Amino acid sequence: LDLIIELLERRGKVTIEELVREFGISAMTAHRDLDILQKQGLLRKVRGGAVSEAVTRASVHALDSEASWHDRARAALREKEAIAARAARELQRGMTVFMDDSTSCLPLVPYLSRLSGITVVTNSLSLTRVLVEHGLEVVMIGGTYRPAFDANVGLLAHDAIGRLRLDAVFISTPAVSGGECYHPDQDSVLVKRAALAVGDRRILLVDHSKFTRVAPYSFARLADFTLVVTDAATPEKEYRPHLPPDRVAVVEVSDALTTDVG
Repeated sequence: LDLIIELLERRGKVTIEELVREFGISAMTAHRDLDILQKQGLLRKVRGGAVSEAVTRASVHALDSEASWHDRARAALREKEAIAARAARELQRGMTVFMDDSTSCLPLVPYLSRLSGITVVTNSLSLTRVLVEHGLEVVMIGGTYRPAFDANVGLLAHDAIGRLRLDAVFISTPAVSGGECYHPDQDSVLVKRAALAVGDRRILLVDHSKFTRVAPYSFARLADFTLVVTDAATPEKEYRPHLPPDRVAVVEVSDALTTDVG
């Protein structure tokens, strides 16, 4: 049990598969050991593994306590702008791109407006208004309206996105831990999973404040993305074990210059 705690302290999160491989135990034994440690208050079990108690203290707030979309858009603004500048290199004329309701997508809009023939698919009402103001073609995804995100989510949104083919998908996440992306709302998770499933290129926009945070629902691994763009304040240990160097780009926020991780 002490070895499991030591592993958690290093990684923040472990999976059942990792415990089986690391310690040569059965999956049943791994589950039983995690149950014991959870009762002792040393970790919290999540789907497929566990996160350390230190990580759970940095969990994402419940939906009813989240700031508004416009408030969140102002948070870490310089980081988001630098990240968007790098992510914009993935854009080409004539693309059909998906942008989710994450405020990290907002700084991408000016780059999109400079290219001809771009169609943007989104479930975000706030983002739709900005896109239209910039003269872009927008396909608005319907679904269950969620005021916390000013966006449509749920099964209807999931099914609608599943009928599309997307050249590029730009999304973010409020929480990343142990190479896994989390979200506090399961209906939003449906939207993100659907977009990732039909996107040729999948780009994650994620600033350093999102790392070592967790939420109830996992929707993707860092390894599921063709490119992860973050800022230089993100510790390397949070992404390097989970991605090859050519699929991570790190931006220096001070001058918005990009350094590819190698």
